[in-house]
Amino acid sequence: MLKRKVNCFWLMITGIILAACTPDTLDANSKSKSNIAKAQAPSIPDYPPMYNVEVNICGNIIAPIKDGKRCIRHNLRLWGPVEEAKLVQTGIPLGTMSAVDHKLAISSKGCYPEYSQPSNQQFYWADLLIYVNKTGKKPTIEVNTTQLSNQEISSLINSRFSTPTIATFGGVGCKPLPVQK
Repeated sequence: MLKRKVNCFWLMITGIILAACTPDTLDANSKSKSNIAKAQAPSIPDYPPMYNVEVNICGNIIAPIKDGKRCIRHNLRLWGPVEEAKLVQTGIPLGTMSAVDHKLAISSKGCYPEYSQPSNQQFYWADLLIYVNKTGKKPTIEVNTTQLSNQEISSLINSRFSTPTIATFGGVGCKPLPVQK
């Protein structure tokens, strides 16, 4: 009988100790798991502003008619804020031709991926050639910008391949424009 009381006593003491220690043990484990997860999570540096930019050029240009308008749409990825977009005449108006070559110039801090970091705020050539008719009103340029989040910029920069659907400045593109603002 004494042996049974001693066994019950030890079982009761063990149960009390386990009950008293269990919440602290779980809290310590969850805290250590949380600390391990934080230590393993890569920190994302702060990136300068980057924008997805959609440029719509409509009006007196040589382009297919859609919804009753002649428009060309061009997508870009640019550093810094986009201040202005303009068409710059690059071709020579010939008497036999009804249109003159123009290129799109955008004021920003450079384009991604050509510039891995922002450069100077100035006009850069976009890789887009537009034929503007000699007679009639000037075409209109509409610029829609969407700022990327820091997470989106980080995953874009750290990915092996840039999104091929976003037009990059190729050829003569993303070179500083030799014309002053």
